[in-house]
Amino acid sequence: MSSALTDAGLDPAEIARRVDSVLAEPLYWFPVRHHSPSTARHVANAIRARKPKVVFVEGPFESNRLIPFITDSATAPPIAIYSSYRDDNNVLGLNGVASAAPDIPARFAVWYPLTSYSPEYVTMKTAAAIDAEVVFIDLPHHALVRRHAPAPAPAGPPPTRNAPPPGAQNEDRLLTSSGFYRRLAEAAGFKCWDEAWDTLFESPHTTDHEAFRREMATFCCAARATADDTPMYAQDTIQRERHFMRTIRDTLAAKKLKPEDAMVVCGGFHLFLDRADNTPPPDCPDGTVYTTVVPYSYFRVSEMAGYGAGNRAPQFYQTCFDLVADGRASDIAMEHAIAVLRQMRKGGDPLSTADAIAVTHHAGMLARLRGRGHATLDDIHDALITCCCKGNPNEEGTKLRGAMDSAGIGNRIGKVTSKLGRLPIVNDFHTQLSDLELGEVLGKEKKMAVKLDKREPLAARRSAFFHRLNYLKVPFCNMTNDGGDFSGTLFREHWQLKWDPRTEPDLIEQNLYGDTVEAAALAHLREAMAQAGTNAGRTCAQLLEAVDMDMPDLVQAAEDACGEAIDTDPSFVSQAQALMCLGRLDQYAVFRGLRRNVLEDLLTRCYDRACFALPNAAAVPEEEQQPVVNALISVAEVVQRANSERFDRDLFAEAARNAAAQSPVPFLRGAFLGLLCEIRELPACALAAEVSGLAQAAVEQMVTAGDLLDGMLAVSRTSLMLGADALVAAVDELLRAAEWDPFLVMLPRLRAAVERLSNAQKDSLAAVVARRYGLSGVEDVRAMTGSLGATALVARLDAAVAATLKDWPL
Repeated sequence: MSSALTDAGLDPAEIARRVDSVLAEPLYWFPVRHHSPSTARHVANAIRARKPKVVFVEGPFESNRLIPFITDSATAPPIAIYSSYRDDNNVLGLNGVASAAPDIPARFAVWYPLTSYSPEYVTMKTAAAIDAEVVFIDLPHHALVRRHAPAPAPAGPPPTRNAPPPGAQNEDRLLTSSGFYRRLAEAAGFKCWDEAWDTLFESPHTTDHEAFRREMATFCCAARATADDTPMYAQDTIQRERHFMRTIRDTLAAKKLKPEDAMVVCGGFHLFLDRADNTPPPDCPDGTVYTTVVPYSYFRVSEMAGYGAGNRAPQFYQTCFDLVADGRASDIAMEHAIAVLRQMRKGGDPLSTADAIAVTHHAGMLARLRGRGHATLDDIHDALITCCCKGNPNEEGTKLRGAMDSAGIGNRIGKVTSKLGRLPIVNDFHTQLSDLELGEVLGKEKKMAVKLDKREPLAARRSAFFHRLNYLKVPFCNMTNDGGDFSGTLFREHWQLKWDPRTEPDLIEQNLYGDTVEAAALAHLREAMAQAGTNAGRTCAQLLEAVDMDMPDLVQAAEDACGEAIDTDPSFVSQAQALMCLGRLDQYAVFRGLRRNVLEDLLTRCYDRACFALPNAAAVPEEEQQPVVNALISVAEVVQRANSERFDRDLFAEAARNAAAQSPVPFLRGAFLGLLCEIRELPACALAAEVSGLAQAAVEQMVTAGDLLDGMLAVSRTSLMLGADALVAAVDELLRAAEWDPFLVMLPRLRAAVERLSNAQKDSLAAVVARRYGLSGVEDVRAMTGSLGATALVARLDAAVAATLKDWPL
């Protein structure tokens, strides 16, 4: 390590002096890294050796009351401390900036995951065993949320949903961005920070906690001396450290303890904080703060779940922690190899114990070759690929990599003591399950099917509850469309219920929005309506959600918002979406107690606006063309289902004619013409004439025939098939007139157009072609012969077109 110090421009003697100074302080500092089993083992030994009266831990200060519940014998990790803040009075000025509208409070939340080998958790458990008090010292996360600055000066991003605790992600970043680490990684050939950490500090064979403490302190001292001093990261770190020191001093003074009676467990970067800095930390803004402890899962702890300060293989490191505690450190590679191969055997791969032995042996050799005293997870993974992958690791090895991820992450789920109680929204959820006679689902491992007829009071209440949970994205229920006689009917719904380990954690996240499921859904709905603005489709979709969730207080406000959005939104696609939503509401307006006169007015206005907006969609870019086609079909269905007096059919037809006349895009022009054919405003022969007309056109126009036909068939299949003779004649004329190169250009899109037909329609079209060429039946078609060269050419063309079409959106 000394050469890396020199390479980074550091004086090894000066680093050693700083380390000695901190480690010699009466207040005993122990450096840790989150989710490190070796660190947890050493810190536990240090606590047992020193027997401090109070242990200060880098944990959320606002959650100190939760420590007894975390250390309770009925609590079993993985768990997480959850802390949330709601700015009720806009003291940060972020309402409308970090929230959807000025009247909607800004909300922020963070999770602090703990595994059974997290140094912080092990510290709490060990301290409890020796009757030492534990005090969290970290600055509450909401004190770091930057107030809104309207000036162009950048503001730091507020914490987001599922954010890591303040600094957890930054500490690793500060270490890995340091000049010292970069020189060390380059010299040692480390591919990533996790490999470097495991090599340097995760040795299962070390037992001297003081030697470990000094090594890690030296590493962190050198990293801090050469760290990235980006203002945002540096300032957050300094503010948190000021809170550390103030809490430590105040606690020692209040308890009349000497520094030598205490111990500090925190990220190694913080050991070298400025002890002479007496500047107070920032105050916490006023607002509503919730804290609790919830069951967590190894998947959520893992990097695969997006947790910024995650652990790449929670179950693997749990295995390391457990085996070292049992005196079986030498079995780590073997046990993990067996776990991976067990996952492979579940998928039918015939891997055996012999393979596990080979992997273990190979991992040991790789570790020695790389200068490591023990096999790391990287060595074991490389050995698995070498010994068990029969081919390209990125192709044939995909299944093996999946097994490695699965075995490394694990599926462990924690639990929290019942003494803690529940947050109001979680309690409301369980109360509603009982009231709605759904309590039995909590004890079921499999999905529970529930069929509802919403005309029955209990079923209506269940439906509203399920829709609210779905709207909140709480994993518990899912409405299906395969409910037999319950599907496709107006008042009936078919749901599947299943308890999920994420149900309660996701509910807890919603406590920021309200104390009940209904209140949280209502707050989200208000937020969504504010975000929808003048988008008619999204606004009307929120009105539909309000009705499905049985929220009459919001329905009138949503109706007013829909009217404003319909009158101002120029988008045809959006207006078509709004029309579909309003049409669905109209179907059960009486049942839901909706105002029919208001709905009728909204429907008429929306239909008129959709027609007026249609010509504006005549030249949209390619990525917007399919939504336009979908919108055309949906409006046409509304027109054809409605009675003749409700909607002005001529208005829609005229709009489609104008759009077809204005469109420079052959695909869209074909779609508009196809629509007119589908609503019986144009005969099928007129569309055939459009295609045949291109046979006499210039080449640059002729080659657009495939796009034109594709657009026609995207909207009108049934009506066009009624005039299939004319269509086949037109295509035949076109192909006869085309030279070879234009033919090759047209062919892929012509085939794409035909692929839109159902098998029955293709058979019908083939019969027309057969008659045109004098073939009386299927047998005659099968008996068609040609030269071997011609047959080979057709096969090559077909294969080339199929390859071209493979990546096309049809």
